[in-house]
Amino acid sequence: MAIGRTDTMQELITILESYFEETIIGSDVNIVKHLFYYLKADNREFEFIYEEEPLIAAVEDIQTSTVMLTIPDFVEKGSRRARVRFEVMNINYQFEVVINDIHHDRIIIRTPTELQSYQLRTNKRIPVDDLFMNFIILFRSLAGGSREVGKNLYAESRFPNLMKEIRRDRPDLKLLNLILTEAIQKVSKDYDIVFFKDADFQTDAEKFLENAIRETGKTFYVADCNSIDSYIKEYKSDVLFSFSWEYQSMCNEIGEELAFEFFETIRKNESRNFFVSYVIAPIRLYDDVVGYIKAYSTAMDRFTIAPTQAMYVHELSEIISYAFTKVAIQVGSFETMQSTTRVVDISLDGLLFEIHDRRLFQYLKRHNIIKMFIPLRRERMLILRGEIIRFLDRGDYFHLGVNYFSAAPDDLLYLEEFLFEKSMKILSE
Repeated sequence: MAIGRTDTMQELITILESYFEETIIGSDVNIVKHLFYYLKADNREFEFIYEEEPLIAAVEDIQTSTVMLTIPDFVEKGSRRARVRFEVMNINYQFEVVINDIHHDRIIIRTPTELQSYQLRTNKRIPVDDLFMNFIILFRSLAGGSREVGKNLYAESRFPNLMKEIRRDRPDLKLLNLILTEAIQKVSKDYDIVFFKDADFQTDAEKFLENAIRETGKTFYVADCNSIDSYIKEYKSDVLFSFSWEYQSMCNEIGEELAFEFFETIRKNESRNFFVSYVIAPIRLYDDVVGYIKAYSTAMDRFTIAPTQAMYVHELSEIISYAFTKVAIQVGSFETMQSTTRVVDISLDGLLFEIHDRRLFQYLKRHNIIKMFIPLRRERMLILRGEIIRFLDRGDYFHLGVNYFSAAPDDLLYLEEFLFEKSMKILSE
């Protein structure tokens, strides 16, 4: 069903008619078509929500009844419907679209025939060039994205002290290390916490292990170091893995005999060192594996690390990875504020800020609830909480759009005063 035109809508139509040869004759389909022309002419990136996963799209080509989009890393999941969301001339548009065809990262959609949903911004965003901010991520879930209540409650009941510390604005690294080591010792008194570095000398086994953890990010579990099957046979678990995939890959490269000999050598060396069983769980910084936790039992201990204990170490590694990344974001944001977190524009509803770290950009797509500290004036620090809803890759830098959902008392009044001065007393349309 068509919707009426506001003054802003008519202004948009007039501008679009001046840009392109085709003329808008009043039908919704032509208005929609010209919106896509506008996105293409401006090289604008926008949201393409497929199977509830937000992706970044750009207009590649426009035909009579279809639009070709470029969507990097697109993976088809069977569905032929998606949502498109973008902003033009201070208006937020959203369309449900039908996917006609898919060619790798080129997606052809049917041009929507009518304006389905749009919302005029109540508060105009004001460009700023002298405003910076610090920010930290807030806990929603370890995996990011939507809150996983069951998993969160489970983690908080298993690791109450660790979860309490990572919820703080500034987690204490020394305290985190103490809590971590105390938790590992509940599994085994024999453990290693290793961070990768360029080593002058590594054995073939050490190189293999480091490469396997870096490349796959898996938690490896060997239940019996006296059995070669514990290394090369598949372990039936969604979380714990043997080296079966690595073994098969090596068989394809160098042959089954040499591959078997390689793993048998590893097994014999570990048996000589009295290893009975072990679990190795990766430690990540952002999404990069930077080290691992290894808990193991020896012949002197007279016990075997059980699958439930291996799962416990895996869960520990997930929580500590989140904690280390939160600290890294907080330290990086606070110490290099002026070069990494420039505010591009701001309003009473939200803001757009700029960063230059691709790893951080990708991580914030999942952990997108943040707390922002914005020094408006020397005597006033704005404290806002918000959700990042727009992710724009500009090549050498990245823009992220945030909608506020809470603020410290009176902070929005100070922000309104700041915007009033910046905008020469024009705050809304």
